[in-house]
Amino acid sequence: MKAETVKKGGYVFGVKHREYMKKAYLSTVNVAEGAVRAGKTVDNVFVFASLLEDSPDRIHLASGSTLGNAKLNIGDCNGLGLEHIFEGRCHWKKYRGNEALSVMTKRGERIVIFSGGKNSDSFKRIRGNSYGMWIATEINLHSDSFIKEAFNRQLAAHDRRIFWDLNPSAPDHFIYRDYIDRFGDVGSDGYFNYAHFTIRDNPLITKERLDEITAQYDVTTVWYRRDILGERCAAEGLIYRRFADDPNAFML
Repeated sequence: MKAETVKKGGYVFGVKHREYMKKAYLSTVNVAEGAVRAGKTVDNVFVFASLLEDSPDRIHLASGSTLGNAKLNIGDCNGLGLEHIFEGRCHWKKYRGNEALSVMTKRGERIVIFSGGKNSDSFKRIRGNSYGMWIATEINLHSDSFIKEAFNRQLAAHDRRIFWDLNPSAPDHFIYRDYIDRFGDVGSDGYFNYAHFTIRDNPLITKERLDEITAQYDVTTVWYRRDILGERCAAEGLIYRRFADDPNAFML
């Protein structure tokens, strides 16, 4: 195993991921942004699970663009999700009409309510509860009304924590303008923890596999910049730069 990686529970974490996770234990808001398959969600799930073990709050929130997305990426997470971390002492159940994972911790039962957040009325599903921690995958695909409601539901938390991950969106997306790019202005030590990852930061992806994946992309496109480089960029306009520069080369 390389010196810049470390194993935990059979999973290998790269150095950038370890630094992000260390800060996450001490930070209120944690945001992992970047390329696909960079390991962002796993980082947040592991820290969330660790803090859940000793959390003073009973009810917590896990969200995705849809309920299925939340259960797949946070509950299962390719065998690394909450239901696997707490295997043998957790079970799925209904909690006040919501899908929930009941986890038996050393401080008693903790409830993690799962919800979708992409629709404008999704916020109605999470009303009525106070949440301690909130973990969200693909936060840029959540509606603004859901995000605002989730924040409101955490006002009475004993240990308020937020864990977000996202693949890059257009630079003018509201998730940056109204939230992520403003978090750093709060000024409180230990409030905001942000890290940007590329696919190269995932030590599980070999150079051969990386070459194979990147070969599938035209390096001049928005999709390469987003998926491989993890850059914020607009999909509108000149998506295929090579074609725009020399359209005759593509004519029969």
